[in-house]
Amino acid sequence: MKAGKALHAKHAEIRVQFRHVPGNLYKRNHGRDLDRTTNELVIRVQPDEAIYLKINNKIPGLGLHLDSSNLNLLYSAKYTKEIPDAYERLILDAIDGERRLFIRSDELEAAWAIFTPLLKELEQKKIAPELYPYGSRGPVGAHYLAAKHNVRWGDLN
Repeated sequence: MKAGKALHAKHAEIRVQFRHVPGNLYKRNHGRDLDRTTNELVIRVQPDEAIYLKINNKIPGLGLHLDSSNLNLLYSAKYTKEIPDAYERLILDAIDGERRLFIRSDELEAAWAIFTPLLKELEQKKIAPELYPYGSRGPVGAHYLAAKHNVRWGDLN
């Protein structure tokens, strides 16, 4: 997950990157580096809500070549109803007294029980967030951390 208030693009999505299988039997398609292209499940929350699966699939035929494909569910193409804005649902639920999307007090206490020790440790060790320029792709350290764990950000495509 990558999040920030001043990144180069305004979007929210969840990306699950699947690990490569050791001993790949397939060859790259025309020199394309599919070793860097992982299979991914992407859930785009905003804008243009969608769910898609990016997969490396075998090209039909006798060869052992791969190509990258998307299996895509774009909500605006599938459903004609308008999708409510970010807080529209919450405001309507608050007016109606509906509590499903709101946190209960015991959930809030449990969250603080988990995060208070972490916050205290950050404070004691004087660990500060890494700053980044407005409109950039985020802190440089985030990209080093991702590379260390063989993760590629979706915004680098």
